[in-house]
Amino acid sequence: MVSTNGTLDEIDRQILELLQDDAKLTIREIAHQTKKSATAIRARIQRLEKELIKKYVALIDCRQLGYREMVMASLRVNATNPLEDVKNEIEKMEKIKYAYVVTGEYPLFIMAKCLDHSDSMGLIETLRNLPGVEEVKTEIVLDRIKEDHSIIIPE
Repeated sequence: MVSTNGTLDEIDRQILELLQDDAKLTIREIAHQTKKSATAIRARIQRLEKELIKKYVALIDCRQLGYREMVMASLRVNATNPLEDVKNEIEKMEKIKYAYVVTGEYPLFIMAKCLDHSDSMGLIETLRNLPGVEEVKTEIVLDRIKEDHSIIIPE
């Protein structure tokens, strides 16, 4: 059970680890692996879905769909424009899948997967033309070493 300080008990940790590895596991399979009843596991999962689990997704191999480039970009924002305005514009851009406010001279960092070089250049040009964006530093990923979307469940 999630406590007020955000810690989980061992069963919740096991459930989360199992679901991160394979979200298609049935309640019966999870119950078997945790040595708990299906009823207890169902109740725990329902609670975790309210408190921690945002949604279940299928991880798709984007390379098999033709995505050949990943763009990472750092954006420097003009001090006269509110950072919030640029954040709102980036949030609307469907192609951008990860966006963060970070420390340093370039306070916004984004990542996007693109079909090809032309697609990447179009995205970069769109970023450069956003009101308030002063400069865009870009990097194109040459090789993927590791992509792991899971998190380590703290004890």
